[in-house]
Amino acid sequence: MKGTWIIALLVSFSAFGQGVVDRIYPMSLSLLEDRTLQQHSGILPAIRKSAGLDEIDEVFKPVDHFFRVRFSPDLASQYDTSLFYRAAVGFTVESLYKNKLYTRTLITSGWSNREGVNQTHAAFSPLHTRDAFIYTNIRTRIGYTPNQYLHIAAGIDNQFFGEGHRSLIQSDQAAPNPFAMMRVNVWRFEYGLLYQFFHENRPDSRFWKFGATHYLSYNVTKRFNIGFFETVLFQPKDGNFNRAFEVEYLNPLVFFRPQEYSIGSSDNVLLGLQMSYSFKKHTIYGQALLDEFVLKEIRARSQWWANKYGAQLGIKGKIKNISYRVEANLMRPYTFSHINDGQNGGNQGRSIAHPLGSNFAELLAQAHFIVGHEFYFTAYTVFQLKGLDEDSLSWGGDIYQSYNTRPQEYDNTIGQGITQRTFRLGCQISYSLSKLDCTLYLDPQIAVHWGDLPSVVTPAITVGWRSNLFQNRRMF
Repeated sequence: MKGTWIIALLVSFSAFGQGVVDRIYPMSLSLLEDRTLQQHSGILPAIRKSAGLDEIDEVFKPVDHFFRVRFSPDLASQYDTSLFYRAAVGFTVESLYKNKLYTRTLITSGWSNREGVNQTHAAFSPLHTRDAFIYTNIRTRIGYTPNQYLHIAAGIDNQFFGEGHRSLIQSDQAAPNPFAMMRVNVWRFEYGLLYQFFHENRPDSRFWKFGATHYLSYNVTKRFNIGFFETVLFQPKDGNFNRAFEVEYLNPLVFFRPQEYSIGSSDNVLLGLQMSYSFKKHTIYGQALLDEFVLKEIRARSQWWANKYGAQLGIKGKIKNISYRVEANLMRPYTFSHINDGQNGGNQGRSIAHPLGSNFAELLAQAHFIVGHEFYFTAYTVFQLKGLDEDSLSWGGDIYQSYNTRPQEYDNTIGQGITQRTFRLGCQISYSLSKLDCTLYLDPQIAVHWGDLPSVVTPAITVGWRSNLFQNRRMF
């Protein structure tokens, strides 16, 4: 309702918070001067070899062996458009053996009356037509690093590609998914293979789908990196034929598009490019995602529906004691969508990349500085233009709508359909309780929504005690 105050309170109690090892977050700029030609900071989690734990871990010193168990209860209460509350308990088991075998498992079980705005999806939890549910979330990662060249990992977790606050290729916004990956580091190159299993769990449709990704990251210099990505998303059933994980896509040395044609499928192939250049205490970065396009249609500027792509451009850095980021993202209509759910770029009802999915443009800015060693202050603002779909028509905003229901072939522009704009301004003041690995924080903000739907002004204030049991979705 216009002008309605939303007062939110998030309270979480933590006996011991989980450590920061193997978490997904951008590489610290303070490491820029010490960066080597073997570090590829745009591929996260940052762990590639056990000997490099000190590169990303500010709490624990590098050792050959360790075993840790942490217990974390979590309680949360919030009021936005309605009352949300969550009760959960979880524990983390983390170990390192002979500086080669690393394991980390987080198991959380709890009850929630709905999904909170900043709560990440639990693996395999029902997300539709359920007002309240009991859920179990499992995140686990087993990594083996026999030498400085090879790293093998498997488990249930998220990956993150890029230097940005968002990722247009793959991010940590959707539910964690089962995966297996291999990373080979030779000279200035890192070559990676990633195989993933996505799950859609709705009352009317429950099935697995698969993804395979190749990437090649090249450090041209210590400051300039370029990376190439290729992903294929395919469904477990093609007509009346039940498919397993395609053997052809397991080949690490082939391009997916020719393989797709060779097996006669209509699988969804995505191509990605990312680059970053660092100078002094600043980094310029960008991404480009290509789903489909026809060059003739682009030259004609026809805004053809199947010219599907996205772009990101940003800069982050540090001026004196203030860290900052300015980032722009856009995605054309119908990007990541397909004929059905089995081939789109989603998992558990959410995009595996940017949380807005497709048919949007976004500009965000952040500033952050530390007072002493305990107080943190972050100011942020974001503007978003988003095109929403109608019930029976796909304007390219919902990647779970089939593009076969599109209303037009040409003149498709970003923000089409039910056009909505959002401007959000806020800040966060937090106090770190390092011994408990948790944070006290105050987060006032105001959001203004306008467009084809009724305008809404939504002030809000959040007060909380946050542990690391839940990884918050980066909504702004």
